[in-house]
Parts: sequence; C-alpha cells; structure tokens
Amino acid sequence: MTEAEAAADGVALRSLVVGSMPLLVAAAGETGRAGELRDALTTAGLAPLPGFLGTELPKGAKVGFVVDAEELRLVDEREDVLLRAPRGGLARDWLETARRMRGTMFVVARNLDVGPETAPGDLVAALHGHAERERGAVIGAIVGVVEERPTLPLLL
Repeated sequence: MTEAEAAADGVALRSLVVGSMPLLVAAAGETGRAGELRDALTTAGLAPLPGFLGTELPKGAKVGFVVDAEELRLVDEREDVLLRAPRGGLARDWLETARRMRGTMFVVARNLDVGPETAPGDLVAALHGHAERERGAVIGAIVGVVEERPTLPLLL
C-alpha cells in the first residue's frame, strides 16, 4: 500500500467543544476501511449535511460512543465496534461535556485536510465550506456517549 493509499484508507479524529456543544470530527478517506466506515455510518443514520453552521444535525442514528479507561469506541446497534481511538487523544473538555450531555455532535468529512493545530473556528469554517462545495462530503448526527466505569466484583 502506498502512502497516498494509506492516507485515503485512514480516519483522523478531533474532539472539541464548540460554544457549549461537544463536537467529534472524523476526517475519513474514500477507500478501504475509511470508505466502509462512511458507508456503515450512512446506513446507521448519519445524514448528508448541506453545511455545518446553522444546520441542525439529525438525531436517532443507530450508533454511539462508549468510553472506558483506555479507549473510545464507536459501536452500532448490535454492539459491533466500527472505530477505536485511544482515550488519551480526547480533549478533556470534550469528554466532560459529552459525558454530562450524554451525547455529541458527530461529523464525518470525506478528505477534509485539517490537523490538530487547526483552530476550532477554522475547523468549523472548513467543515461548513466543504459541505457546501461538495454534496455528500460531510455527514453527521447527534449520537449518544456513555462511559463504562469499572465495577468491583461482588464478594459474598
């Protein structure tokens, strides 16, 4: 696999709080596992967005995030894991806000070129412009977030 093919197959995540709302952005390639993820998310209810600013994201997608001590998992209604990311890479304010609200805005953008250094305002503007320019390039929904907490074994 060439470097370009690997980039097209990958998914990069960015977690942040915009205003008072948690936002998780996935920049996904078009092919391989990234393309399969986009297809699965579309089937699960993430809808094409005509823009981002001023756009109400749909609710009721059949996916959600589970956070445990080690990782963030995106799971479907059958509890199949669609995506994994280390918990340490999540922004602390995103995690606190998503946990408190029990949900997050989740947006997946095809071939969006932004990195961790991109300012939140610039990221939002890039999402909006990308969605306006290319129909279907940005999909999204409001999805649930739950945190699994370790439990102690019962001693009898």
